[in-house]
Amino acid sequence: MDREWMCDPSKKSEEYIRGVNEFLEFAFQNSQINGKIMCPCTKCANCHSYSRVCVYEHLTDPHRGFLRGYRQWIYHGEKPRTSSSATKQNVEMEHDMDGLVHDVFGVHSTEEPICGEGERIPEVRENSKFYEFVKENEQMLYPNCKKYSKLSFMVHLYHLKCLHGWSDKSFSMLLDLLRDALPEENVLPKSYYETKKIVSGLGLGYEKIHACPNDCILYWDKYAKYEVCPKCSTSRWKTTNEDVQGNGMETSERRKKIPAKILRWFPLKPRLQRLYMSSKVAESMRWHHESRLNDGSLRHPADSLAWKNFDARYPTFSLDPRNVRLGVASDGFNPFKTMSITHSTWPVILIPYNLPPWMCMKQPYFMLSLLIPGPKGPGNNIDIYLQPLVQELQELWDDGIETFDAYKKETFQLRAAVMWTINDFPAY
Repeated sequence: MDREWMCDPSKKSEEYIRGVNEFLEFAFQNSQINGKIMCPCTKCANCHSYSRVCVYEHLTDPHRGFLRGYRQWIYHGEKPRTSSSATKQNVEMEHDMDGLVHDVFGVHSTEEPICGEGERIPEVRENSKFYEFVKENEQMLYPNCKKYSKLSFMVHLYHLKCLHGWSDKSFSMLLDLLRDALPEENVLPKSYYETKKIVSGLGLGYEKIHACPNDCILYWDKYAKYEVCPKCSTSRWKTTNEDVQGNGMETSERRKKIPAKILRWFPLKPRLQRLYMSSKVAESMRWHHESRLNDGSLRHPADSLAWKNFDARYPTFSLDPRNVRLGVASDGFNPFKTMSITHSTWPVILIPYNLPPWMCMKQPYFMLSLLIPGPKGPGNNIDIYLQPLVQELQELWDDGIETFDAYKKETFQLRAAVMWTINDFPAY
């Protein structure tokens, strides 16, 4: 179907009205729920459901119209095209920024908000951030640019920076050059800082937890407000020559305190929830139960005796195949790419084994949980640093966390369990 009519700025031409009616016929035949469909206008962005009359009003409103780039009606029953010719015809959906934004924010609301002329649409969860990203994705990189929106270009450029290790300064200089080379009306950010501020909203952050430099305690939980380690009496903060010369307190109070050691903790719960925000990944998370060839051969950890014994021992957990089976891996490495410096940083990685073999051992599905700093390895004191992860795992085992399954279109209580660890003998 030719969909150039969707770009009509007036929203009043005969071709546009006919196209809207064809869309409504198609959508209500394939995706209606209780007589409603998701509205694909620029303000609703496929996260509110309305009646046919209401969707028609939104799509024919001169200030709304169809969401830019929504040429494949994947939220209304149309299967995504996979051929190379189809991909070339629709560059906007190749980047799939609209799908990315929806997956990040988990917007799957099917409740109908207030609808009527002059009435304001109620906000959904994290509404302000969500619509900010929708707006960025709607904005062309420069007038008449059909290949990239502002958001898609920034994500691609930032991805290249991460892959090739560009410095922050070189990235800002590249942005200056691109802003000068592109038409004057371009909307590129001015610096790396502005880019990071926008793109960081699409990712998952981490928390900094101060640690005793002698690996005695974390300044976390009951020790959160301590200034000195209760076990070795070492200060929580770095001590400089200026502090010593100024007799300690007065000088250090005027200057910002710098922690002696910092553990970086990447919370696990939102990362597990993220796996179920994408319908494709959510479907793959059930592969071990529904699609695995069970003929006695050992092709996947689900074929192992350890997995089967675990299922027999904890039948309540294994009853829902969406519950996550995890492996934990850790080892020390020198991040400075030189053997002349002795330094050991320890990442703790989690691997979700629900996924099929061609996915679960790929980098995108590895979950960095903890980053234990050097310069010395934690040794037997690694359990001090594992506390935040252990607490999360205990909560995920006992109570779980409410999660939306984009594949089944339902909410369930997600639980998780550690099946085994992966390490060399010194780490063991």
